[in-house]
Amino acid sequence: MAREATPKALTFEEGWPLIQEAINKLIDILDGVRSDQFNSEEYMQIYTTAYNICSPNPVGPECQKLYDQYKKTIEDYTSSKVLPYLREKKDEDLLQELVKRWKNHKVMMTWLLRFIHYLERYFIRRKKLPSLNATSLLIFYELVHGEMNNQVRDSLISMIRQEREGEQIDQALVKNVLDIYVEIGEGSMKY
Repeated sequence: MAREATPKALTFEEGWPLIQEAINKLIDILDGVRSDQFNSEEYMQIYTTAYNICSPNPVGPECQKLYDQYKKTIEDYTSSKVLPYLREKKDEDLLQELVKRWKNHKVMMTWLLRFIHYLERYFIRRKKLPSLNATSLLIFYELVHGEMNNQVRDSLISMIRQEREGEQIDQALVKNVLDIYVEIGEGSMKY
């Protein structure tokens, strides 16, 4: 009977380039630059890479590096792919862009969680750190809310006033923006 191959332990520095390549592909997909999707083979290769980084010591320094890089990736993505687009918009256009960027953020979050789920199962639980989901929600909230809060709030209030004065507004848009804050609150409160 053949024995299964033992997983090859990887350092963070050896494994991260493959994970970063997948993240770059994901960002290109979200930006509409690419239309291809991840196939099961690619997904398993990325997941296995994260597993091989973490498995020798599920609470060790390589896992900490992966967790820290995950946070940095979300911060960089939000700073470079969300905030610049929001800064250019005003009023209803700002709210529409916020909803669009939030949807992209959730897709990115979902894929990143899948890629490095092994980290969630052991390292985060044992270290009692915020989950990957809570971490990404908080980063989005802190960066976007920190810079755009006044503009978003003013745009929402303006639309509500318009409706109270009898004008037609995009009620679904208002609801979607409010849902962002509800979802962030619910997701981050789990921590």
